[in-house]
Amino acid sequence: MKRMIKYSILVLPLMLASCYDGVDETVESAFQWPIPPAPEYKFSRNEESSVDLHECTLIRSSLDHIYDRYMSKAYMAKGDYEEAIDIFRNGLNGSAPQQHVAMSVSHRKDRSKILADFQQWFDTSARIAGRGQERPSIVRNTEASQGHTGYVGRNTGDKDLYFVDEKGFAPAEIFAYAVKGAVYLDKIFNVNIHPDTLHDETLIEDNKATRLVKGHNYTALEHHWDLAYGYNDFLSPLAEYDESHSMRGTKEKLLQCYVMGRRYMDTPYHEQVELYADTIRTETARMFAARTINLLTGPNTYANIHDNVKYAFRRLSQAYGMIYSLQFLTDRKGQTLMTYEETQHILHSLEQGHGLWDKERLLANETQKGSLKYIAAFIRERFGLPTDKSKN
Repeated sequence: MKRMIKYSILVLPLMLASCYDGVDETVESAFQWPIPPAPEYKFSRNEESSVDLHECTLIRSSLDHIYDRYMSKAYMAKGDYEEAIDIFRNGLNGSAPQQHVAMSVSHRKDRSKILADFQQWFDTSARIAGRGQERPSIVRNTEASQGHTGYVGRNTGDKDLYFVDEKGFAPAEIFAYAVKGAVYLDKIFNVNIHPDTLHDETLIEDNKATRLVKGHNYTALEHHWDLAYGYNDFLSPLAEYDESHSMRGTKEKLLQCYVMGRRYMDTPYHEQVELYADTIRTETARMFAARTINLLTGPNTYANIHDNVKYAFRRLSQAYGMIYSLQFLTDRKGQTLMTYEETQHILHSLEQGHGLWDKERLLANETQKGSLKYIAAFIRERFGLPTDKSKN
């Protein structure tokens, strides 16, 4: 009886969460049920934490440093380029980001092409910075125009400055959003909570018997789940600042699934862990697809395009990186939802002609290849999102 009560408590938060939003209800009272605090991802054993996210923070610190210090500011001339490449290959603290890019078995066949894409973004950033030129600062400090690299902003002192290539793409933004897929999503779905991991009999038996990883306070299966949570934490901001509110509650739902899945690892009901993993896959794919569409066709993007097309280059470059990341999402069986070739096909349609400078193509209807609505419609259909009813 006590066990039944214990496990009933585990599902109580989800039962409560399902009661918040009524469908087609008329609410007469101004009273609102109090929202319970979000669950905390904290677990312990023998009064010590059993969660170790050190790997996640090490990898992220190197990637963030490359973006913040070098690529976003186009400080990639002379020795800066070599420094950025060295950090990518070797890391700041011994955890080399390059080793973690598309490192899963699922993406082994495309890994060399993916690494070549990252190298291209580094090289493009260096070209924008004037690397190899007699006076690099002149190249870097030139305002962007169609067919020419440069900065986008009021002047070189603008705090919101960013740098684009000849076709309007900002390699720093592409890099920052592509790592969300090539590193974080790949780690989560193709390694840490891939069905092969969660169904591994040795991992399951060791977890049931509480056989801890040598020198640590967690089982191998617990650590896999914890790392997935750690990488997910870097992605959760994608569910925020959504003008359409299509991702409302996604961040909270994912957190709840990670917490509840970890709790169920300490029970005989391992199948519940797998069910939470399924929900995490579904919700994360929906979040990525919705955020990509928002960056492509959201009100802010269209307002910028109508004002001056180059003011939309940052959001559209972020969308480019998000599209690139879609190949790392999986279904419940661990199969990829998009291939490398499919993502390249979409991205090439954006790059054609004058690239992002082609305002007429960008704003064309969804039947024209390379228009923002064309790409959004493809993603919406592939990921099963509702049809767009906006009039942008």
